[in-house]
Amino acid sequence: MTKQELCQACDIARSDRDLTNFDISLLDGYGLPDFVPVTVPVEAVARVIRWQCFLFNGGIDITELNDLADHFRRKVTVL
Repeated sequence: MTKQELCQACDIARSDRDLTNFDISLLDGYGLPDFVPVTVPVEAVARVIRWQCFLFNGGIDITELNDLADHFRRKVTVL
């Protein structure tokens, strides 16, 4: 996943777009060493960003977003 794709996913995650129809089960365990690289739509990445990085006060956990980006850079291909 490229930086541009990550920025696009963040923009989608920040929007009010409904992402419940996008399956994120392929991304389960992305931080594990034996995770097999996958190809997913950018909306699935946005849904994971919402789940992992958004805070209840409306902010974003930057540390978690950086960790997610580091893993996704090597393990995720965006359609």
